[in-house]
Amino acid sequence: MFVFIMRLEEASHECFYFSSQRYFLVGSNHAQTKHRVLKIDRTEPKDLVIIDDKHVYNHQEVRELLGRLDLGNRTKMGQKGSSGLSRAVSAFGIVGE
Repeated sequence: MFVFIMRLEEASHECFYFSSQRYFLVGSNHAQTKHRVLKIDRTEPKDLVIIDDKHVYNHQEVRELLGRLDLGNRTKMGQKGSSGLSRAVSAFGIVGE
């Protein structure tokens, strides 16, 4: 079990993305002005590897980050729609304490 703590004003919007090698959980505050990213490695079959970079991104920075992740994970660089980064789920709120 793991806990992803946003500690912004209160996390209220989360998006779950995936690539061939990682899952990305992007959480934001209610106004969607502050974002945090949690990276989960999909390549290690026996260990759960979770990376929290602890950086608080603004809206533009998180969009640029997701764009770079999408481009960097395409099967052929520059090809749109060739299995880059995909959004799996978008939700509001995470159950907690």
